[in-house]
Amino acid sequence: MPEVILSDYFYGDESEEFVFFKIPRQLITNPKFKHVSTDAKLLYGMLLDRMSLSARNGWYDDTGRVYIYYSVDEICGDMTCGRDKAMKLLAELDTKKGIGLIERIKQGQGKPTKIYVKRFTTRTIPADPVPPPPEPFAPISEVDFSDLQKSEIPTSRGRKNRLPEVEKTDPNYTKRIQTELIQPDPSISPRKPPALGLRIDRFERREELKANIDYERLRRENPYDDIDDLLELMLDVVCSTAPAIRIGGSDIPTEAVRDRFLQLDSEHIQYVIDALKQTTTKINNIRAYLLTALYNAPVTIGPYYSAAVRHDFR
Repeated sequence: MPEVILSDYFYGDESEEFVFFKIPRQLITNPKFKHVSTDAKLLYGMLLDRMSLSARNGWYDDTGRVYIYYSVDEICGDMTCGRDKAMKLLAELDTKKGIGLIERIKQGQGKPTKIYVKRFTTRTIPADPVPPPPEPFAPISEVDFSDLQKSEIPTSRGRKNRLPEVEKTDPNYTKRIQTELIQPDPSISPRKPPALGLRIDRFERREELKANIDYERLRRENPYDDIDDLLELMLDVVCSTAPAIRIGGSDIPTEAVRDRFLQLDSEHIQYVIDALKQTTTKINNIRAYLLTALYNAPVTIGPYYSAAVRHDFR
């Protein structure tokens, strides 16, 4: 039996020797996070470590979600980097500009920014079962093999008097075998059903849009139907396979419209809802109207609110 050796006491900060930051394995191995920098992944592990501190301090919001405080200056000190680098790493993890692993809520009035650290899961589709091996080839029944040698004494009579049908069958048989070897059997490596791929892509796109527009907060502040309807309309555009989409009477390439919709955030959605509430003109085609409003939101939101402010100060 091996001898057990007891070590010395811990002194000073030696108690920190066996404390580690935990980084989820999927954050390193999953292709979705390949473009996230190593420093950003380390920062995510450090943010996760602070969750236990939040639990001890009772940092929960009204809905029971845990948040943390981790100032930029603290990040600079812990990671030995400048302020610009710390801000860049936070943006890389953020829901608005980055991968969506954290959400930052500014409180204003000199209060520190709340940081919500988000969990993530990956959905891997199980591989299709291996198909059974193909059945052995059976000879063609129409070919007559009655002239084959049946005697134990070898003769050449069978080959000389071979039926014409056999002579014609051999080349076709060889050609058939070659064709079967050349043409791949689709059951050997079946492709993913297109419908399943589309469902997965639509689900991922919906989650991406929900993160971009801060979906949960918008639903708390507005009628559910308004937000859900706008979300589904945006999702239809982002997942569209049409070459162009009609916006304001003009056909615009789908790729350009998709890029614009993926840039929309909660302020743009709130702006569209506010503008819709103040519209008194009858709208005949609400879908076309909303598509145009969403597409133009990034370039019209500034002038809209500026005009509202000037009107209030008259």
